[in-house]
Amino acid sequence: MTRILITGGSSGIGLALSRAALERGWQVAWVSVDPAEINAAQEGLQAEFPDGVIDALCLDLTESDAADRIAKWVKKTATPDILVNNAGIGLYGPSASQEPGREAAMIALNVSALHAMVRAFLPLMEKKGGRIVNIASNSAFQPVPFMAVYAATKAFVRHYSLALDSELKEQGSSVRVMTVCPAAVKDTPFKGVAGMEGLRTFDSFTATTAAEVARDIMRGLDRGKRFVVSGAKMRAVYLLTKLSPASLVQAIVRREVERA
Repeated sequence: MTRILITGGSSGIGLALSRAALERGWQVAWVSVDPAEINAAQEGLQAEFPDGVIDALCLDLTESDAADRIAKWVKKTATPDILVNNAGIGLYGPSASQEPGREAAMIALNVSALHAMVRAFLPLMEKKGGRIVNIASNSAFQPVPFMAVYAATKAFVRHYSLALDSELKEQGSSVRVMTVCPAAVKDTPFKGVAGMEGLRTFDSFTATTAAEVARDIMRGLDRGKRFVVSGAKMRAVYLLTKLSPASLVQAIVRREVERA
């Protein structure tokens, strides 16, 4: 029985991926921070999948010992075959005007917590093999004004994940890493929490949905992919930007993060 552990599993991409996993008969485990959201999401999925297994741990991933506590928690049931580092937050506005503590909190969750989860679970997963899926963003491809720190955290996720996968492959490891870069996801709580309501990117023709991202992740796992750009239209644009002048790409990015 395949078991998948998803951080931030009770909403957005994580919830859509949980639904896709339950459709396959997989066991699902979550680590999320909001107890009310966890309960509501669990109840909704259990109504859809009465026989589905959905375990949940309510925990702030930025706590210093969070990754170790999660590792101990999963040992009571089973080490996951797939770990999805999905939890993350965003922040919109000029970096110089942001409260430094808010930016530090974003770095702690998007970067430090993800790194801690990988390092805690990699030794456990080596024993039977598995996949680590790290969720980056299309913002990882270039600097993004007014989302400077957020884009930088996602660039870290992309670079770290791709490099780690190459290392593991060279070492003959039984664990592989898949990097996922979704387009802007228009149907999740993310943009509201990040203060990004009204940005053009969420209404752009490249925008995607949580369900499409979940499908792309599943397809990537099935095909043994190491890198997935999620959203069919985003994939086409990604290929075009690789052939375009950097100045043009930066101008397009700047327009996308304006309010419509």
